[in-house]
Amino acid sequence: MSYYNNKMDLLINIFGTKISCTKERIVLSFPKMEGVERPREEYPIRQIEKITIFCPVSLTSSAILLAWKYDVDISLQGYLRPYGRFVSSDPKGLATTRRAQLETAISVEKTIALAKLFVKAKCLNQIDYMCYWTGFYGKDLSSEIKQAKMVLEKVDAVPATEKGKEMLRGIEGHVATRYYYALRKLFIFSGRKPQGRDKFNSALNYGYGIMYNEIGRACFGAGLDPTLGIFHSEGYGKASLEYDLVEEFRVTMVDSVIFPLFIEDKIDREKCFKRTSQYSFELSKKGKSLILKVILARLNEKFPWKGKNLTLKAIIKEQSRSIARVFQGNEHYTPFRSHFKFNMPLIKLK
Repeated sequence: MSYYNNKMDLLINIFGTKISCTKERIVLSFPKMEGVERPREEYPIRQIEKITIFCPVSLTSSAILLAWKYDVDISLQGYLRPYGRFVSSDPKGLATTRRAQLETAISVEKTIALAKLFVKAKCLNQIDYMCYWTGFYGKDLSSEIKQAKMVLEKVDAVPATEKGKEMLRGIEGHVATRYYYALRKLFIFSGRKPQGRDKFNSALNYGYGIMYNEIGRACFGAGLDPTLGIFHSEGYGKASLEYDLVEEFRVTMVDSVIFPLFIEDKIDREKCFKRTSQYSFELSKKGKSLILKVILARLNEKFPWKGKNLTLKAIIKEQSRSIARVFQGNEHYTPFRSHFKFNMPLIKLK
């Protein structure tokens, strides 16, 4: 479990756990493991922020109803993305927010303006992280950094047209290519592959899956439709708005904690992975626990943001609420930047 604002996140990763409730407490009952019976655990529902399920479990309807009553999110986490979440049918004022979101989504001028902010934030965070590598690891990455900066300078000139979105994707892709090319100077890997099953991509994709779950939950909490995107195109089964909002958090939440595991050889490549075919791997239980550990540590780390000192988890929630206010014309969106953190040591594992 992890804690936030005196509330806890219940993370269920023991196969066969039963999730039930008694009065106003969530009850976890565990199967015997190697003949040893583990005592059941009880948690007051008022102290729970969310319940995330990482493996097959049994979940009672009474536990779901209790969670809905206290606005506790229950989600089922897949390897690359969340499988789904239990959402109450209570609309909670969603119509106004989603109407404003739709009106923004069909305005080319508004979507391009926001898309430029998303692309700039992602690319600047990647450039900042490359600069950090130069100092921390003593590698000359000046060529990659210079090229990325030169391409990024073209963002402001992108026209407010449908073609403009394609131009922004091209800029984003070019900077990402420089970013991963620089990373290959720090350790050898086959390249970034969103569906890749080599060890590096398997770990990174699992981390991104946890990130998508966190962003998706924040979207629902802000009354947004996660499938109605601004920069990323809509499509059947695509959480396009999630794809938009994750961009500013990729480096801080996932890259900066997973990359060092490989650069500094802090992940056991034998015990943390299991082979699924001749050239494919997936994380073992130990590997999943390790990735989950470092990402949760980062989520609960505090960053100065808009005059406050907030956990990254709280910033994600605030950014989702902020974009909802932007859709309603009440605010100008400011993407999250974390460059000020990269002069500090990254998370160290014991």
